[in-house]
Amino acid sequence: MKLIKKTIIPAVALFSLSLTGCSGFLDTTPHDSLNSDNALESMQDFDNTTNSVYESIRSASYTTEFMLMVPDVMSDNLTLNRDGRLIYNEFADFKFYADTYGVTGMWSAAYNGILGANEVITRLDGMEIAEADKKLGANLLAECLALRGMIHFDLVRLYGRNYQQASDSDLGVTYKKDTETDFPARNTVKEVYTWLVEDLERAKGLMSDDYNAKINYRLNKKSVCAILARVYLTMGENQLAVTNATAAITGDGSDMADTQGFSKVYTTSMAVPEVLFRIALKSDDGILPGNSWGQGATTSYVGNYSVSCGLRELYTTTDCRNSVIKMVTSESGDCNMVWKWANGGASAGLVDIPLIRTAEMYLTRAEANYNLKQYAPALADLNIVRSKRYSDYEAGNESGESLEKAIQLQRRLELAFEGHRFFDLKRRHEDLERDGLGFLADGTGAPAGAQEVSADSPYYLLPIPQSEIDANENMIQNKY
Repeated sequence: MKLIKKTIIPAVALFSLSLTGCSGFLDTTPHDSLNSDNALESMQDFDNTTNSVYESIRSASYTTEFMLMVPDVMSDNLTLNRDGRLIYNEFADFKFYADTYGVTGMWSAAYNGILGANEVITRLDGMEIAEADKKLGANLLAECLALRGMIHFDLVRLYGRNYQQASDSDLGVTYKKDTETDFPARNTVKEVYTWLVEDLERAKGLMSDDYNAKINYRLNKKSVCAILARVYLTMGENQLAVTNATAAITGDGSDMADTQGFSKVYTTSMAVPEVLFRIALKSDDGILPGNSWGQGATTSYVGNYSVSCGLRELYTTTDCRNSVIKMVTSESGDCNMVWKWANGGASAGLVDIPLIRTAEMYLTRAEANYNLKQYAPALADLNIVRSKRYSDYEAGNESGESLEKAIQLQRRLELAFEGHRFFDLKRRHEDLERDGLGFLADGTGAPAGAQEVSADSPYYLLPIPQSEIDANENMIQNKY
């Protein structure tokens, strides 16, 4: 079925990064449909272009390595393993610069994904579409609006101040809504959040309940609601966080894996109710997330980061989440290693990445309800999570400050090594305080270089890539 209007995609990439010679941008351009030889003529063309956005965000520069690892690397969950390859050590030590590996790659991969989303949005939005294709057209528009909002959210969390501490003039990132090749300035943090919420809310309103409902490797109505819950919690909009988290889950815990099924979440295709949205990987993609954490036999393992001693001791013996931490032997001695992404030791670390799980939504709703002084539902959600993780579970009855601490403890334990911890510290305006212990299991070995970092530190923000600063005179660098 052809569209009534035919449009041609320009050959030039939208952003000034394409003019800088930055290898991160040029090397992560998988848009097979985005070139001057192809036209967006049919709904299949628009669907292919939407798929290309997922190709961009599953880059190692984005979801499958950088955003999976670095928010934990920059936290108290991990300790740099001196026997490893020292990857992302600048982030672990808070000594990164505008040209540090990872700073540019994330920026480029994200805006490359935004390019693909904008190609769909700018053509479908307001276009006259044949009657038979109207529902699919609205859903594809909604999906790309949600992707654009989600990607900008990741960018502003990294390169801008936390929303609740940001002034009206604090700069975030450029909110790119078109496909023009230009040299834009940064928008403020508040502007970025205004627009990403508009995109996500519009997506939620446009998307039909049955669209992508049986798959979790592309966005559907529930995963869009989950993204909104994450955004609203960051903004301190607690009632909206509750509303959207509720829309993403069953509410009774039946959509969470139990103690027997938890480890399977990380050793299957993740086509399970617990996973609301995943990055799907294939053997021929050349992406092996497990290898970024470490490689080798457990008796001679080369691990890049050890689970911090402070975090390791928080997992009790009856906690099923112990299954994703493994004791191995490295050159210097025994270490506790992250085993979530080893696929049970099979396929050399080839495993899908769950970007959003229902467990996060229960904990998000618990935290937001606590902030609203709705303590009974907050406790109920906390108990649902604990009932699914402890073999000796008994319902808790915490209240007041003890309830808040229990919610934050479970959030840390549940979402460890999935790219959350630094962002949780940042949105709650909490200082980073590490345990002072080394990377070996007994606490010996070299400790992390930076033991304490203030939540007001400029290093709670990443610098704008130097290549972007050099190419775009309108781009202002963060102050350090």
